[in-house]
Amino acid sequence: MENNISFESKIGKDNKNGKGKIIALTAVIVIIIACIVGYYIYRRSNISEIAIGLSDIDLTDDIKSEMQDIAFKAEAYYEKNKTEKILTSQYGMLYSYKDKMNVMASDVEEGSGASKDELAEMDILYMLPKDALSITDSEEGLAIFVSINSSSGYYVASSNGDGAIYTEEEFSNLLMKYAPTHGDVRNPVRGSDEHTEIIKAAGLEGDDFDIKHIACDDKYAVVVANSITDPQNIKEEALVNDDGWKVVNEDLAEAENSYIEINSVYPDMDLGLLPIYNISDYEHITTSGMSKIVDSLVSQGVMTEDEKEDVYACGCERFAYVQTTSGKRFVGYLNDEKQLQFNEFTSIEEVLAYMVECQENPPVFIARFE
Repeated sequence: MENNISFESKIGKDNKNGKGKIIALTAVIVIIIACIVGYYIYRRSNISEIAIGLSDIDLTDDIKSEMQDIAFKAEAYYEKNKTEKILTSQYGMLYSYKDKMNVMASDVEEGSGASKDELAEMDILYMLPKDALSITDSEEGLAIFVSINSSSGYYVASSNGDGAIYTEEEFSNLLMKYAPTHGDVRNPVRGSDEHTEIIKAAGLEGDDFDIKHIACDDKYAVVVANSITDPQNIKEEALVNDDGWKVVNEDLAEAENSYIEINSVYPDMDLGLLPIYNISDYEHITTSGMSKIVDSLVSQGVMTEDEKEDVYACGCERFAYVQTTSGKRFVGYLNDEKQLQFNEFTSIEEVLAYMVECQENPPVFIARFE
């Protein structure tokens, strides 16, 4: 790779390329806003669907038996689709984070004896057994249940036949225990008390760490950072504010799916706090071979011998990123001709825009943000 490197500066190009960068940067913003806005709109619609009054469906033994069967099928659906659909708990209901919608009883039933109207009043729940059925001695994690809105109240059933009945208010309170609403979601600014407290609790304070992502509400926070001197050492941590910030998971970067892992333990956490990328989805983050790439940039005259000292350099998949202590930013992309083509940029915003232009959901975490 390092023997087939080209360079093209995009600094000062204000015509077609400049417009392209503006459009790409707008795309980044639109993508992020679309993810956040869509997520919150759906959450609000969930709230409006809670406690809307009881239905006129009679709670019969046949319905209870059908619910047990649907719960069994929902468990199989979860095991089959949990990774692909990113199945999580949202307001205590089984939710596909990928599809941005709840999994419905009609999605999992095959040959059920329940009527269309009965299925429409059912929900697939994903919550702790101690909450769903008051099983106080259970040490299990989140489990699948089925609920139905009946004329007698909200009935909740498991696949083994256990069941419980709730009033409208009780069922609403049950779901709200899993509500991911803990104040405004925000991105603390470096230098603010909140930013300082979070990165200090995460063990990421000091000049050696580059904070790539930080988001919090009043209860939870997520931070992504790496070491400037060892860029391949990247961390993604989740914290809880319990009379002060405390790390509750420091290994999200290694998780098969960070959304599923954190949700399984903290189902009331707003998953919008996590970055839009899942670090383990990408190939190994590396600094191997970067010194030869830097030497090639020096030989092409775009970087001096002095500037290559203490350079920040990191690669992942088809991307390579180099930044000098003077602030020059270089992004290399391995094109279809197997040529690592470098461009120079003046800001992190331009870097992100270019990376998104090259590839959907690129490994932006290899760039230096601060």
